Amino acid sequence: MFQRFSMRLRDDAHHRVQQALRIKGIVNIIRLSEEVRLNNLVENIAREDIEDLVMQIAQLYGAPIEFDDEALTALDLPGEFGKDNRNDLEKMLDGRTCGGEASGDLLQLRGEKS
Repeated sequence: MFQRFSMRLRDDAHHRVQQALRIKGIVNIIRLSEEVRLNNLVENIAREDIEDLVMQIAQLYGAPIEFDDEALTALDLPGEFGKDNRNDLEKMLDGRTCGGEASGDLLQLRGEKS
């Protein structure tokens, strides 16, 4: 599908890629894409689509790229934007713990049914 981006969003993406190259020498595709998305929330563009744009821009400049795993798990970027942008499912899963509790509950339920 052909995705049309506004000039503002494209300029923001170009600026961030250039800035990352000057400061760090490498472009973190996931982090930059999320920053661009958050700065252009009004346009309601999916991060995955913006990732494609940022990747194309980085390739245009011949920039080295990385995909930061920490950025995948912390997409809300609380230090930069001061708000939690995760969806409800991510928030719920973040609050849950897996381990002995779940299996203990299952064993207890089985014991009650017997």
